[in-house]
Amino acid sequence: MLATSIPNNCVWYVSPLKRAIQTAEALSKFVTNSKIVIENKLIEQNFGDWSGKKISEVWKVLKKCKTKHNFSFISPEYSPPNGESFKEQTKRVGVWLENLNVLEDKSIVIISHAGTIRSILSHALKIKHDYAIGIEILHQSLNILEMINKNDDRHKGGRFRLLALNIKV
Repeated sequence: MLATSIPNNCVWYVSPLKRAIQTAEALSKFVTNSKIVIENKLIEQNFGDWSGKKISEVWKVLKKCKTKHNFSFISPEYSPPNGESFKEQTKRVGVWLENLNVLEDKSIVIISHAGTIRSILSHALKIKHDYAIGIEILHQSLNILEMINKNDDRHKGGRFRLLALNIKV
């Protein structure tokens, strides 16, 4: 069970979308947290005017796009009308991640969405958007990312290290 892999007594950052909040509520029956923070920056990519539309309607627009992607229905730089691109989502999530103040040896839990997790990985590991958008993130999987303090980032390798991806517990 996923809950057995989540550390106790840490801060949980949760997307404001209903399914993420419901997941946090379900997990909190098995794991204690120090607090839950509903974080707007962790929301899934904004598909703007496409939200709620049939995919067949969206495909009519996408067929006209000059840039296509092998593993995503839109390229990372393409913004749906009144929405945001994957690149814009990654910038939003990256700013949040860089400003996150995590104390040394403390864990946090992020409950969010596949696109947001891809954005975190793209930013943290400096993976090009074209490649990051193709990373498969399994539903209700555990992904572990280690982050060191800004002050400790003095050598090669950056501040982040991927420890686990798509663990199904």
